Amino acid sequence: MTRGSVTLVLGALLGCSGPTATEAGVATVILLTPAPAEVEAGQTITLRGVALGPGGDTLAIPVYWIALDTTIVVDSVTGALTGRNAGTVGKVIALAGGLYSPIVTYSVLFPADTLVRVGAATSTMVAADTISIDLQARLDVRGVPPQPVLGRRLIYQLVEPAFASPEDRTVELSGGGLTQSAMTTPFGMAPVPIRVRPVVGRTRPASAVVTVSAWRPGGNPIPGTGHRFTIHFVQP
Repeated sequence: MTRGSVTLVLGALLGCSGPTATEAGVATVILLTPAPAEVEAGQTITLRGVALGPGGDTLAIPVYWIALDTTIVVDSVTGALTGRNAGTVGKVIALAGGLYSPIVTYSVLFPADTLVRVGAATSTMVAADTISIDLQARLDVRGVPPQPVLGRRLIYQLVEPAFASPEDRTVELSGGGLTQSAMTTPFGMAPVPIRVRPVVGRTRPASAVVTVSAWRPGGNPIPGTGHRFTIHFVQP
């Protein structure tokens, strides 16, 4: 499973009959913004933007960047944005040919280095069990000792068995589907237990496998992503 998508943020001048332009010929500023818009404290990402003319043509006009908060730092020319204060947000705008873009807000995340499987990798459910043990994982940041990370997203996915459609599932996560996400607590773990349960009225599989993942802004997996939990079902 991969993570990362991009949204378009548009800043435009609108006239009565359509887009007009500044003196420099800019009618629209397009920003390519990650969704969600996030950066780790200490991490640097590169902002991207382009200026368009009234006809939608790309203009050879530089895009400049302005940080509106001290929680982030941005290079006005290169668009290199660095998170400073974890647990805050920072706003940034772009300027091209006299036209400002809309404000884009970035969340500054606590940095994370490792995803650790805390609970048992393998467990068993007998016929009388209606739900599995907690599938525990924790996000850490380097240190002596390592410290748990607050406010980062963990993504659990039931990957085996594979179903033709979600409606065909014979087992599911405790949230009611095949994928469940949670924001980490100060202990670096999900705030509620993530478990597997058989779907009532359907034949249990021989086993089920759940992976847990965490991602850096930009879509790179945090080391440890892909840890597996295997639940074996003892058939009646």
